[in-house]
Amino acid sequence: MLCSRKGFTLVELIVVMAVFMAVIIISADAFKIILTHMTKITKSEESNIEGMVGLEMFRHDIQQAGFGLPYSFLSPISYPEAGYTPASNYNDGKGDLTSAVPRALVAGDNLSAAAGSTGDEATNLIAGTDYLAIKGTSLGLNSASQKWSYMPYSSGVTGKKRPRIWASNNLTNSSDRVIVLKKSYNEKNVGNQLIYNTSTPTIYWARYYTDGWADTAFNPTLREEVYYIYGIKSDADDLRMPFNRADYFVARPTTTSKVPAYCAAETGILYKGVVSHGTTGGLNYVPVMDCVADMQVIFGWDVDDGMGNEGQDGLIDTYSTPCTNPLAGSSCTAITVSPSTNQTRVTTAMSDPEKLRKSLKLVKVYLLSQVGRRDPNYQSPASFVLGDAASDYISKTYNLTANQMNYRWKVYRIVVRPKNLDANQ
Repeated sequence: MLCSRKGFTLVELIVVMAVFMAVIIISADAFKIILTHMTKITKSEESNIEGMVGLEMFRHDIQQAGFGLPYSFLSPISYPEAGYTPASNYNDGKGDLTSAVPRALVAGDNLSAAAGSTGDEATNLIAGTDYLAIKGTSLGLNSASQKWSYMPYSSGVTGKKRPRIWASNNLTNSSDRVIVLKKSYNEKNVGNQLIYNTSTPTIYWARYYTDGWADTAFNPTLREEVYYIYGIKSDADDLRMPFNRADYFVARPTTTSKVPAYCAAETGILYKGVVSHGTTGGLNYVPVMDCVADMQVIFGWDVDDGMGNEGQDGLIDTYSTPCTNPLAGSSCTAITVSPSTNQTRVTTAMSDPEKLRKSLKLVKVYLLSQVGRRDPNYQSPASFVLGDAASDYISKTYNLTANQMNYRWKVYRIVVRPKNLDANQ
C-alpha cells in the first residue's frame, strides 16, 4: 500500500500564519486596552479607599470636638498652644479672652498661600483652602489621650484617694499627664471647671497614680462632688495646654520627593497636624489624603429661637463660612452668613466659647480630591461646586486649571454633629 505524499503548500502556510498573526495582534491590543482600563480602575479604587479611611479619621475627630475641655478655671490661666503661624492664629490661650477658655472648634476661611507651621514637616498651604482646628483631650496621638476615669468623694479615707479603676484600658502609667475637671449641672448650664492647686497655677495638670494624687488639691472636697480625669499625654514632660488639638489643612511639602508624583499641579496633601506639648509648640504631621485641590468648611448654627436665645429650639437656622481672622479676641471678618440678618450672632458665637458650645450644631467639610492618575484621553468638567446652595445656601466654585483638566476629580463630603457640644445634647 502506498503512503499519501500530499501536504500543505507554501501559500497555504503563509495564509494560515497571516491569519494567526492577525489574531495575536488583535488579542494583544485588546489585552492592552483591558490592562490600561484595569490600571485606571485600580488607581481610582485606591484613591476611593484612601479617601474613605482618611475621612473617617477626620469625621471622628470633628465628632470629638470639645471632649474633656474645661469651661472655666479656678483663676485665670494662660497657655501657649501652637507656637508658629498660621497654626497660632487659632490659639485661645494667648488671645484677649480674659479666662483663656478654649473654643471646641476654630476655623479660617480662604487662606493665603503661606508656609505651614514648623514641626516634623515643612509645607506651604494651598491658597484658597480652609483651616480647621479641633480641640479636645482625645485628639492626641498617644494612648493616655484615649482614656479617662473619675474620682468620687471619699469620706474618712486618709492619705491618697483612689480614682476609679476599670477592668481594662486604665490610665496606669505614673508618667501619664492628665487634667481634672469638676462637672456641675443646673437648669441652664453644664460646668467643667479645671481643678488644680491655685498656689501653683502654671501647673494645671496632674501626674497620674492609680493609688491617688500626690497633690491633694485634686481630690473632691464635698460629698456631692465627682472629679473627672482625662488623659492628655503619655510622657513625663509638662503640658503645654490643658487639652489636645488637631488641625486639618491642605498643604504641599516643600521637599519635592514627598509629593506623590502622580498628583496634579496646584494640589496638596490633607494633613492632620497635632500640636506638640513640647517647648516649641510645633505640629506633628499625619498625612490623611493625597492630591487634594480644595477644602471648604461650613457651619450650621442654632443662634435664634425667635426670642433672642441661642441653642434653645434645637433647629439649625443659620449657616456660615469660617472667619478670615479667627484669632481669639479679634473681630471676625469676611464671613458669609445665611441668612445675613444673623451675622452678628454667628460672629459673636465664633469668638465666645460658651455661645459656640450652645449654638454650633453641624460641621460640613467639602474636599475636592483627585481620583486616579492623569489620563490624556480624559477631559474633566471645568469646575466643581463645594457646598450645597440648595440646603445651606453657601457654596464655592472651584475652577480647574489647564494642568488639572486631564484628571478625574471627586467631591467628598463630611457631615458631623459634634456630640460633645451642648447644642447636640
